[in-house]
Amino acid sequence: MDSTLIQTLFNFIMNNIFPIIYGFAVVEIYLVVNIFLMMRKHEMVLLDVSDNLVKGFQDAPDRDSTQSAHEKIEASLEFISNKIAADNSFKDDFIKNAKKISQRPIYSRHYKIEMFASIMSTLVQVFPLLGILGTILAIAQTAFQSGGSVDVSSLSNAFVLAMDTTILGISFSILFMVIESTFQPRIERVINESSDYRHIISKINLSGE
Repeated sequence: MDSTLIQTLFNFIMNNIFPIIYGFAVVEIYLVVNIFLMMRKHEMVLLDVSDNLVKGFQDAPDRDSTQSAHEKIEASLEFISNKIAADNSFKDDFIKNAKKISQRPIYSRHYKIEMFASIMSTLVQVFPLLGILGTILAIAQTAFQSGGSVDVSSLSNAFVLAMDTTILGISFSILFMVIESTFQPRIERVINESSDYRHIISKINLSGE
């Protein structure tokens, strides 16, 4: 690779290491906000479609106002599974109800939640690496500029830059790690509910109707 290109890339990263770190932080915040909004939307949609699937069944689970959306979804999906397992003739009734529901937005949102959650988790691990990168760049810049001689001022500036980037990277990593750990159980719950729903739809052979 051309040394000029390497030097240009080095200078660009060196001069923009803080905007790069902040840029990744903005992306992480964007992902967190979108995951939160998508999970709320997905949870409400799953609750709605599970209600529609059991519509017309007299023995369907009661909707207790004290139940969370998660508990209501779980009760409906369990009811459908047990109903089909007990008597396969109920499959046609569920198919009629399921045909009224658009499946594509549910599957699309499920995929987006998984994708965004995966990227969010990856970026949490990137922040410390960006901090280390800033440290390495600061040391390398000092070595290039000194030309073999030790400049106390350059070393001091490099040390400050190295510390700042490392602290910033680790701080963002800790912050978003806490956020991720708070979100993760809910993300897994929504994904599991969505997977259960897809399994039930597959079981009643909706796609083949």
